Amino acid sequence: MKLFPRYAFFQTLKIFVVALAAATLAFLFFFIIKTSLDLGAPIALALQMTPYILPDLLSKTFPLAALLSVTFFFSRMASANEIIALKALGIAPWRVLFPIWVFMFFVSLSSVWLNDLSLSWSRQQMTRTLLHKFEETLLAKLRAENRFATSDGDYIVEVSDVSDDGLLISPTFTAQGGEITGFGETARIEVDYEAALVHIRLYNTEFYAKNVEMQFSKNYALTLPLNEIFRSAYRVDPPAAKIQEALADLSAEREENRRKLASTAIFAFLRGDLQETSHPVWKERAAKESKIADRENRYRLIVPRVWASGFSCFFFVWVGAPFAIWFNKADYTAAFFSCFLPILGIYYPLFMFGLEGAKSGAVSPIFAWTGNVALGIVGCWLLKKIH
Repeated sequence: MKLFPRYAFFQTLKIFVVALAAATLAFLFFFIIKTSLDLGAPIALALQMTPYILPDLLSKTFPLAALLSVTFFFSRMASANEIIALKALGIAPWRVLFPIWVFMFFVSLSSVWLNDLSLSWSRQQMTRTLLHKFEETLLAKLRAENRFATSDGDYIVEVSDVSDDGLLISPTFTAQGGEITGFGETARIEVDYEAALVHIRLYNTEFYAKNVEMQFSKNYALTLPLNEIFRSAYRVDPPAAKIQEALADLSAEREENRRKLASTAIFAFLRGDLQETSHPVWKERAAKESKIADRENRYRLIVPRVWASGFSCFFFVWVGAPFAIWFNKADYTAAFFSCFLPILGIYYPLFMFGLEGAKSGAVSPIFAWTGNVALGIVGCWLLKKIH
């Protein structure tokens, strides 16, 4: 009786390994091309980020490879009437599925660890790589687009060309929303990473401020905060093991902000200056309160999120294996897509509902498991059908 479960396990394992390698390589190729195009950076920069993106890619390809392996193998097994033969020998299908469930349970634990790693360490390393290659990336962007702008649009720099040694040719810039414009013969970009500043050193510059022309024959340095130009797309969250510590820090930050708000309000009422509560400083502190609440919601979601996302491997197999047996056709591709497309329609909308609802504070973070629970119910129904 042990022969059939062992046979099913090793055949599924072989397909899983091949599918995992192929899917990971395909996703990695897509990431390298997309990163290069989005940042206007050389492919070499994207290649340097490869070790850091792998945990995130593997956490995404594990469920796909798991579903692919069980639908391919069990659809072939069912179409060859091997399941009927097992039942004739008195072996229930769940006995063949059991070792695969155990294996996918441990794969899911690995996926949980990879999800946690990708949200913290991986994103931190990717941001650091992009930051240290920022000057190179910015020059590549200027060569490709001939301009860059800060996120708020307060500073815009345009060039006619960029030389091989990084010299900006005929630079023009606009500052403070168009209040100041300037022109130069050439310019260079220097990044001070320790001070987090970007210096654009212009030569023979000419400025116009409020219709007043100002001529400068000497060099002029336009200095911008690095965080005004560099905006990482990779938000770094604390690892699951440090969530309670991060929440405690946020709680202390919230109390400090509330004390400042309360003291400002009290002094405003005592002086009879009620308009002070509409001061920009007051608005900034009120906005900070909202940001702290958003971060708390996001931090509380991290642990349920990484576990729910990691265990999607197990629940994909929980549904995929009995579905392939019930499908009972030799067309492996049809079996896979007939299972995968309904999962897309059930699991991912429910999973995203749980994530977005928890981030906004509308629902509990435990709702991140909604998609897995739905797959678990469908899998139980399918298991009953094949038995």
